[in-house]
Amino acid sequence: MPGPGSSKAPSFKGETADLLEFLELFEDLATSCALTDTEKCKMVVRYVDQDTKRFWVTLGGYASKDYAVLKTNILAQYPGASMGVRYTIRDLERIVLNTADSDISTETELLHYYRQFRPVAVWLEANSKISARERDWYFWQGLPQSARRAIDRRLELKETNYTRNEATDFEKVLEAGRFVFSDDAFDADLNEPIASRLKSMRDTRGTRTKPTRQIWDSDDEEERRDA
Repeated sequence: MPGPGSSKAPSFKGETADLLEFLELFEDLATSCALTDTEKCKMVVRYVDQDTKRFWVTLGGYASKDYAVLKTNILAQYPGASMGVRYTIRDLERIVLNTADSDISTETELLHYYRQFRPVAVWLEANSKISARERDWYFWQGLPQSARRAIDRRLELKETNYTRNEATDFEKVLEAGRFVFSDDAFDADLNEPIASRLKSMRDTRGTRTKPTRQIWDSDDEEERRDA
């Protein structure tokens, strides 16, 4: 087993949401090292802080070297730990509000919002905290107004049954947003011959007229002197 504090060692710092994952990682390592129940009970308390260790060694299963009983008693001391990571609607709303007040103008920024939003929203939906419709509305509300307008136009073109009265599946919104904010979309006209020619003409138009105007001014001055 890896030593406590090493890069490959599991670690539990008292957060209920992390407990189940910690135990699963510990058990995977214990299985790979072929530890017995006695050894598991001895080793598991080495990967927690001293206060937690002092508490765990008093629980049923530790003295009797029964890891299954010890694990059950450990989980019982942390309400909700058996469900693993838990999220609340407030967690989702915090992500939505923070992003809505920011700016999304690139594909990278959109994907950053999506990566924050998805784990929380999917967990809440899977645990019947929100509906799929509410999930989609939350995602849409998290987009800044300018991003919504741009994505809305893309959805109108792409989705045959698109309506503003119903929330569009957030994965479809993401797809439309990635198209809108893609670097390729912004730079698509750079390789277009007509666009390149017009740009070149605009860049050179001013420089062609200025010298001519200066020559005319010079000729007028000479005519005034001759007169």
